Amino acid sequence: MSVERDRPPAGAGIPVLLYHSVADAPPPGQQLQFTVTPARFAEHVATISASGRTPMTISELASALNGQRALPERPVAVTFDDGFDDTPPAVSQLRAAGISSTVYVTTGNIGTPRGISLAGLAALADGGAELGAHTVSHPHLDELPARAAASEIGDSRRQLEEHLGRSVATFAYPHGDHGRRVRAAVVAAGFTSAAAVKNALSHRGDDPFAIARWTVMHDTSTEQLARILAGDGAPLAWARERYRTWAYREARRMRRRVRSIASAGAERRR
Repeated sequence: MSVERDRPPAGAGIPVLLYHSVADAPPPGQQLQFTVTPARFAEHVATISASGRTPMTISELASALNGQRALPERPVAVTFDDGFDDTPPAVSQLRAAGISSTVYVTTGNIGTPRGISLAGLAALADGGAELGAHTVSHPHLDELPARAAASEIGDSRRQLEEHLGRSVATFAYPHGDHGRRVRAAVVAAGFTSAAAVKNALSHRGDDPFAIARWTVMHDTSTEQLARILAGDGAPLAWARERYRTWAYREARRMRRRVRSIASAGAERRR
């Protein structure tokens, strides 16, 4: 059972949209359900622009949640996870409409068929997108030993900073999985904000190191997106981890241990 903070007033939700790929066909390693076609994305951009909301990067939003800057009356944030070569054109389309964005890059995939090219990464940097780290290999961080999780988090920041030649301040949890230990590792790595998933609306009381995002899917219609932008169609983010999230993590960890034991047994029998 979740334990929540005092509920913000109705209409106080902040839509933080999560996109992955924007393409007619999924890039290698990506699923169709997380791939939005360019035609539909163009409709989404027009819907976001028509919403009357004020675009913010994740760092700007986190700064406002921390009380370090004013929060606009009706903010919105657009994010991308993973980083593909179809991301720069999508970011450019948003920028042309006056909409800022934050892109989280899985650094181990840079320059490979599964990720963005070095030229694409440079295009993102030159195009004004905020760039954030998304681990090296995109694991479920909450399944890893503490040292391995810390390496995925810290190494991704260092690698991205080496590519960009500038500091990186924000992080996104792969699969949205984190928990207290992983969150603490992100803080220790020097990030000033982090994005989760939750498929909920953020709000003024949201955690700057677990900002709630709503995932845009392959079949997300403009009507559904418009409801989210109006603050409807999704719950407000909860403050603490829900029981079902904890149970799902424990089940994943158990499966991982069983696979490891089975693999070790097979090695011994060889």
